[in-house]
Amino acid sequence: MPPIVPSSADDLAGTIQDAASGGKTIALIGNNSKRLMAGPILPADLTISTAGLSRVLQYEPNDLTVSVEAGMRFESLQRLLSRNGQMAALDPPFWRQASVGGVIASNSSGPMRRAFGAVRDLVIGMKFATLEGKVVTTGGMVVKNVAGLDMGKLMVGSFGTLAVITSVNLRLHPLPEQTTTFLFSFADLDAAVEKRDAILRGVLRPLAMDLLSPAASARLGNRGYVLALRAGGSRRVLERYARELEGDERLSGADDTNFWASIREYAPDFLARQRGGIVLRISTPLSDLRTVLKLVSGAAIARAATGVTYSYLSSWQGVSSLRKAAADQGWGMVVEHAPDEIRGEKELWLVRKDAGPQNAFAMMKKVKQMFDPNNTLNRLRLYGRI
Repeated sequence: MPPIVPSSADDLAGTIQDAASGGKTIALIGNNSKRLMAGPILPADLTISTAGLSRVLQYEPNDLTVSVEAGMRFESLQRLLSRNGQMAALDPPFWRQASVGGVIASNSSGPMRRAFGAVRDLVIGMKFATLEGKVVTTGGMVVKNVAGLDMGKLMVGSFGTLAVITSVNLRLHPLPEQTTTFLFSFADLDAAVEKRDAILRGVLRPLAMDLLSPAASARLGNRGYVLALRAGGSRRVLERYARELEGDERLSGADDTNFWASIREYAPDFLARQRGGIVLRISTPLSDLRTVLKLVSGAAIARAATGVTYSYLSSWQGVSSLRKAAADQGWGMVVEHAPDEIRGEKELWLVRKDAGPQNAFAMMKKVKQMFDPNNTLNRLRLYGRI
């Protein structure tokens, strides 16, 4: 059965209310770019797509804010904003296919998270439809809101398990005047990490800083461990970077843009090549980055200034050793992308030994019960747990 594609937030709210009142289960999609992400997609009585909600609702360039419907393609939004020299400071994978709502619901981000933060830092308001048929408004169109519970934040990273995001208000940033990428290649991991540490101790504040394993860097035409730093700003700012970062390879213009596009789309490209491929996301203190990369035998890309490492595995066999290390060290680890059979059978979210995450899951289940007591929406999409 083809998906239902409502053309307005009210129509969508009415559709899910009718389905829920009739005891039907619902699968939610945007442009379906992340169907291999997070938990399994269980069979449902009907599928609803937000692709029909694709309008710009309000754009205030002088206030650096925009409100768009959830089904708008993320690439289309960025193209619109770029005409005014602005951007939504997110660079998620599946750039061309992803919907704005999908980016928010999956809490997707990329290398620029180092400079601008994650989705929750950029969402200032939203509307979402509940199973009761209501369209709830939360937040607003100003960067600073009054303190208190922002229900919209619950939707970030919820994978459509609570309600349906219908529109999002985003804080914007000016596009950098110019950008330059500095590449440092090392045969030895320790030397690469030492260089990273030296940069973090300094005064430079790059837009992005990633560390690639040899297998990942080879895919991009480089050799060894590669520390990639992207700087943005005026000519004088970039000249300062050049003075501070001597002895490197520099990329500018299209070379700079294409390099970071390859980094951003590494996971989608990997999954297209490896039909049984698995992508792990491992969250660690910055001091443990060296340990993680020594454990990874294949391709890996680390957000070197935020402590998130992505490991790309050809099969489930490589997961066990990393899972054990994560459990022993108290790291966070999720299976971010995997084939259907893996996501339907394996544990996707490692729960640490300490009580914090256990309590967090208990709270998540209470929130799920509040929004969706009959388990109607996107069952088990939150990494097989909710």
